[in-house]
Amino acid sequence: MATVRQISEQLIRLEGELKFPVIMQTRKQLELLLDKSSGVVEVDFSAITSVDSSALSFWFCCLRYIANKKCELRATNLPEEMVGIAELVGLQKQFS
Repeated sequence: MATVRQISEQLIRLEGELKFPVIMQTRKQLELLLDKSSGVVEVDFSAITSVDSSALSFWFCCLRYIANKKCELRATNLPEEMVGIAELVGLQKQFS
């Protein structure tokens, strides 16, 4: 199970497994925090222990969610597995 923790106004940390069974719940938790955010918000993946391909979908859904909000998202400390999946499907530039 993944946990979403707000460390500061500009930093949110994801923890645990970011896999299909928990993606929707995790996304809803993050969206609740993003509704109260403004400016650049860093989403730190350093405490994520494992991912599957749904982690990419999670991130793109979050980007789409904030498209008309007052904040901008930046992913940091992406798991190697997630970067590998992005490269496999040609989406690695989305994380540059």
